[in-house]
Amino acid sequence: MTNESMIILLAKEGHPEALRSLYDLHFESIYRTAYRYTRSSQDAEDVLQETFVKAIKNIKNFDFERNTSFAAWMGRICVNSALDYLRKRRTRKAWETVSLTASVQDPPSAGRSPEETTLLQQMAGHIDQALRFLPPRQKLAFQMKYIEDLKVDEIARELCCSPNSIKKYLARALAALRRRLRPIWSQP
Repeated sequence: MTNESMIILLAKEGHPEALRSLYDLHFESIYRTAYRYTRSSQDAEDVLQETFVKAIKNIKNFDFERNTSFAAWMGRICVNSALDYLRKRRTRKAWETVSLTASVQDPPSAGRSPEETTLLQQMAGHIDQALRFLPPRQKLAFQMKYIEDLKVDEIARELCCSPNSIKKYLARALAALRRRLRPIWSQP
């Protein structure tokens, strides 16, 4: 039995030190996941807090045999909390989009010309604008597949749905993006 397993067992019994240890162990990864969805440090902190509240409330239901890992279990709670948070925020105001250019971490290659760099930035801007019109699950599936380079099964686990649902989201997202981008890219 691992050290984390012992901490989880103690947390299931309600030991505050164990709960604090789990928080310390998973704080960074949960915050990063929350930030990936919200793109705001304040919103990510809200989702982080909601994630840990839900996890503490439901830790007695954590099953070592059914769940691959505690981190994955926490990740699913975080993704669901982020989706709920974005859904609630969407009803209050227009949904903010994640900038495609902000999502790209790699600096431009030294071999790109200024014209190529400008063209890529313009294309990313057009894609970013088109992404604004996608429903949240389609948008998240698209970003996870084509920006984060995750496999369909990984996305399905993150979003707690079937791989077929992810394939459907991706197909619909690509079709919607093609419709929106066709007039821009068919210009001479």
